[in-house]
This record gives sequence, structure tokens and C-alpha cells, in this order.
Amino acid sequence: MFVDCHCHIFTERIVANINERPDMVKDLKLNAKDGCQRIDPSVLDESAEANGVDVCLLLPSALPGEVRAENDRFIRMSAKFPRLRTLGTLHPMMRGLSDEIQRIFDFGINGFKFSSFSQRFDPLSPESNVMLTEMESLGRDKAIQPIVVFDTFARADSYFRANPDHLTIPSKIAEIVHRHPGINFIGTHMGGLLADFDELRRYLLPAPNLYLDTSNAGHTLTEDQFIELLRTHGASSVLFGTDWPWFVHEHEISTIGSLLVKACFDESDQAAVFGENARRLFGL
Repeated sequence: MFVDCHCHIFTERIVANINERPDMVKDLKLNAKDGCQRIDPSVLDESAEANGVDVCLLLPSALPGEVRAENDRFIRMSAKFPRLRTLGTLHPMMRGLSDEIQRIFDFGINGFKFSSFSQRFDPLSPESNVMLTEMESLGRDKAIQPIVVFDTFARADSYFRANPDHLTIPSKIAEIVHRHPGINFIGTHMGGLLADFDELRRYLLPAPNLYLDTSNAGHTLTEDQFIELLRTHGASSVLFGTDWPWFVHEHEISTIGSLLVKACFDESDQAAVFGENARRLFGL
């Protein structure tokens, strides 16, 4: 099985907002000008089929009053296309948190996506801890080990004027992973998009419940840095992701495949990164 673990279906407004930040687009190497051509989910589904990708995981996020509606939108969207699946989202300040966790589990979805800087919450706040603890507890009741995907844009405060306390940085991921052993966590962008590499080394140590996805990291890390992270965390803890619509399957499959070979990952290791880890983790 071949799985793209990191896909977005953005609105035209979001794509326009990104294009209004040319310095960020340049630093992140985003293919932003063509973004609006790839916001229709049918385009993602067609790209997946053309490139041999069996499943694309969609990653929603929302502010407190919009969580249920956004979850419903993504559930409806993914149901229309054979290769699309969605995670849910939550917010630590939302009403009906426990009911929404339960409802998402009942849909057969075992994972949640958070973009703390845009959702405007501190991932280490008491409210966030309550949210994750409740997720852990309800997961145990259903014999589910929940998955949490954290966006890790370490410089969102510079580009979006986000509150620095709201960033999911390597030290915070490390603390959260330690606090909640009953949850599997995925640090996107190999753990820290534009994060200081020494911080990635220092804080993001291998753990049984920590995974990294490759999205965008092949463009923002040096080759040596990417390979060091691959070797540190090992093939069983890395997931392939494109960061669609900013990057496309054909190019990312080639880029990540080359880096895996340079890290001396054999065919079995490469199969794990490109899909088997995700199949096991998400129960695909």
C-alpha cells in the first residue's frame, strides 16, 4: 500500500493568503502560484491514481465554533472519492469536546489534526492537556490508540504574527509525547518546519509513540539533515507525505525515494515509509 499522509484541501482564500507572503513562499519552496489548480479534491484523487498512491489522508483544522461543521465537510468530501480518507480535528476550547471525540471514533476515524498556531492555542496549556487526556481515555474504552498530527511550523509567528506560545515546536512535542503515552503522535515536516536543527536533534528523540512525516522537509532541510533524521528515527517511524497542494506526488515520490536510498534504507524500509507504517497506524 502507498499512502500520502499529509494532504490539504484549502479554500481559494487560504491559497490567496499564502501567495500574499512571498518571503514565506520562497523560504518554504512552495509551489503556491498553482495552488488554486489543486484545491478541488477530484484533482488530488486523480493525481493519486496516476501516481500509484492508494490513500491520501486529509488534514482539517478549525476554530472552536467550527469544529463539527469542518469535520462533517471533510467526512462528506472524502466519501465521494475512492482514494481520499480524512482525519478529524478538535479544539481544546470547544464545547462538546468528549461528544465530538466519540462521534469521530464512531465514524471509524482514529486520528485528529491540529494546527495550533492557526487554531490559536498553546499545545501545552491545561486545556490542551485535558483534551488529549480525554482522547486517550475514550480511546482506551474503544480499544483504539488515537493518533494526533501536529503541524510544526516553527516560524509561524514571523510570517503570520501568530502568538509564539501557540507554536508546536520540538521541545513541546517532546513534552506532549512523554505526557500521553496512549496516543501516537506525528510531527509533520520531519518534526519542525524551519525549526532550528539543533533543537530537532536535542528534543525529538525516538519514542514508541512518535512518528515524523516527510512533508516539505525535503525542501527545507539540507540533504544531510534529512538523512540524519531518517537514520535517527528509523524506517518504522517515518511516514511519506506531500503537503499537497503545495507539492505534487510525482516530484515528492522521487525526492523522498532518493533520500531514503541515500540513507541506506532497503526495499523493506522504503515500503514502510511509503505506506506500510501508515497502513498499520491508521488501520487502512
